[in-house]
Amino acid sequence: MRVATKSDVEFIVAAYASAFAFSRDRTTEYIEQTGLSNFHVIEHAGSRAAVLALIETGHWFSGKIVPACNIAHVAISPEYRGLGIAGTILDFAASEAIRRGAMVASLFASTRPLYRKSGFELAGSEIVYEADTRELYKIKGQIQCRRVEMAQAREIIKPIYAQHCRTEAGVLDRNEAHWNVLLQSSGDELATYVFEDNGHDIGYIVLDTGNPEGLVLRDWAALSGITARQILKFLGTFSTVYPRVRWHGAPQDALTFEMPDKGWRLVHQEEFLMRILSPKLALAARGYECSSGRLRIDVVEPSQKHSLLLTVDSGIGTCEEDALGSADITIELAQFATLYSGFRNAQFLAKAGWISGEPAAIKQCCNIFSGPTPWVGEHF
Repeated sequence: MRVATKSDVEFIVAAYASAFAFSRDRTTEYIEQTGLSNFHVIEHAGSRAAVLALIETGHWFSGKIVPACNIAHVAISPEYRGLGIAGTILDFAASEAIRRGAMVASLFASTRPLYRKSGFELAGSEIVYEADTRELYKIKGQIQCRRVEMAQAREIIKPIYAQHCRTEAGVLDRNEAHWNVLLQSSGDELATYVFEDNGHDIGYIVLDTGNPEGLVLRDWAALSGITARQILKFLGTFSTVYPRVRWHGAPQDALTFEMPDKGWRLVHQEEFLMRILSPKLALAARGYECSSGRLRIDVVEPSQKHSLLLTVDSGIGTCEEDALGSADITIELAQFATLYSGFRNAQFLAKAGWISGEPAAIKQCCNIFSGPTPWVGEHF
């Protein structure tokens, strides 16, 4: 696997056309937004066989960022499919992610069994909601917001987004590539509004008005219920032109929670997958909602076992490897991501046969990995 160069662009265009039905313009735009240096070409028998994007990022968990890499848009040329190179490609990508300092790797999978064989497991949700705008204007309250120019929008909304992430799980510590995709615009369809309270910024929306069938919130954050209600009421002012609005939201979504009545629905849901690249480092990197606790975890791989002692004090974790003492719980590395991210709790996983341990240890494990349900606000 090597970093792509300008001479590889035509290959990437062809690979993405066959794998994703991307047009030339869409692929070249994506390369420009992501940066050619983030693309990697995989060769087989001396010829270019596949391409992927590897984007440095992080996932927020309980107020801390876990260094990560997103593996995005893996495309294998048709003549090389079925040769069993996909697993090798993912191992190459994981090795490069480790070299870049990542402790976890994450992706969206077109075929989950393939990625599960390479150590990836479900770790959180991408959810899209839709609401009828005519229902939103019924919300009571005043709207305090200002429009900001798109040229300045990124720097203004970044700190609001970061504050929003501190109380969420799974959401991305966005790379410039993520922001480029979110804020791309071919015309005047995008507008950014920042919501205020007594001179303080308390939320924002990036609004796409390019489709008369409905509004799209490209991005948004509400730091309080008051902000969420203001956003909904503001969107309701568009009801005479746009019948509905869509947005990415959490499983426990702030906007649907503030809806005054029916009139909203979940229109899309899928899960992202994660691979834990270093159990010890990943456990120490994330934050914890519980104030304190200790747990001995055996994380088992086919060729080795990680005997870990996790200690949490004031929400901060430390982790020792090869600690003395028998394990409280045992879990395979390939399934560890689901527990680590909080996508499924230990009691659920014990019933599924993914974790073994005494009932008291399972309960302690639930407490340590408790927190908001993990999700992401974009498809990467």
